Amino acid sequence: MYREIAAKTLTGKGKLAYYLEKELYLKDNVSKLLGCWIINLQHHCEHQNQEVRLHGSYSIQLWYAVDHDQKSSVYEEQILFDEKVMMSYRNLSTLNDDMYLKVLVSHYPTCIGMNLDEDGKITLKIESQFFVDAFQEAILVVQCSDKASDDLSLDEEILMNVNPNYLVNKKE
Repeated sequence: MYREIAAKTLTGKGKLAYYLEKELYLKDNVSKLLGCWIINLQHHCEHQNQEVRLHGSYSIQLWYAVDHDQKSSVYEEQILFDEKVMMSYRNLSTLNDDMYLKVLVSHYPTCIGMNLDEDGKITLKIESQFFVDAFQEAILVVQCSDKASDDLSLDEEILMNVNPNYLVNKKE
């Protein structure tokens, strides 16, 4: 015997490997790159006609030395991103087109490379990775057993599972 159950279930999965190569030209006479931090990641997903887009932003903070390593300074910029997520969907009979998207950041944005050219051009390489799960209300077909036994009453369950001599055995 089969039954149909309406449930919210996972209907699609997606993965986004994000990579950005950013070129900067600063007014200062940069002599050395000292470090790069990426903070304040914010993101959200949207879907239209089975296409999922991940929107968001993060801030880069580039620490660098100027004037032949006499001083240091920090450059800050907010980066916006809007990327299409490649999704794969299960073929399920859904009740409607409403979709709930859940984003998991498996690798936060990180600067994986910095380069300073002789002409003062700074190149930053940034990467991150996101996973997206799509949930919808769908009809699931499950197989049921015809030979179902009745549940035990509370008294029958207590008789089967409780040892009445528990305390007597402990005293001896």
